[in-house]
Amino acid sequence: MSTQRAESLDEILIAEYLRRHPDFFLRQRELVAELRIPHDVRPARSLIEYQVQVLRDETAQLRAHLNELLRIARSNDRLVQQLHRLTLELLDADSLETVCDALRQSLRHSFHVDAVHIILITALPAQVNASVWPPDHPDAARLAKLFRGDRPICGRLNDEDMRLAFGELAIRVKSAALIPLADGATQGLLAIGSHNPEHYRPDQGTIFLRQLGALLGRAIQRHLPASQA
Repeated sequence: MSTQRAESLDEILIAEYLRRHPDFFLRQRELVAELRIPHDVRPARSLIEYQVQVLRDETAQLRAHLNELLRIARSNDRLVQQLHRLTLELLDADSLETVCDALRQSLRHSFHVDAVHIILITALPAQVNASVWPPDHPDAARLAKLFRGDRPICGRLNDEDMRLAFGELAIRVKSAALIPLADGATQGLLAIGSHNPEHYRPDQGTIFLRQLGALLGRAIQRHLPASQA
């Protein structure tokens, strides 16, 4: 049987079904908004046709908005689960070095971050898996000027700020999120970067990034010598 003949037979069966069930569209109201039913009053356009088109457009917009909300909800749920796993890993860490290692591994594998750089401004000896600056380091003041309070910075950075935040990793980073660390006497920076110039944007939300900064700051504080905690 040809495709055209099969389609004609389907239409006959559908028409017969609708004759036997005249209340079909009363039970399937959402389907009415998707149908295109001719209402020919040319050359004028009927008010009914216009109203149906408006309702159809509104339905499409609402559906698109709902799909976007669902996408955001799923993304947020994944972030919450990933942050929970990272929290457990940081709790299990038995040293400052393992804290930094666990963070790097989680950001690269679970969060798909291309570059991670941790800067600690403290009197610790430079023995951990991070850049350690003493409080009088010449770049420490420059770093502090980047932030307003504890709010992270997202987007594309100029070359000077990129080198300050990422060091030798800066050459491949196209967009970044800079997260200040502050807990007790410990201060510093968590810099995460992407090779995609649009991945981090100035208009994106920073709640998750602030939580990540607070979590790392507290984890670092747990492993500082008592005199520096």
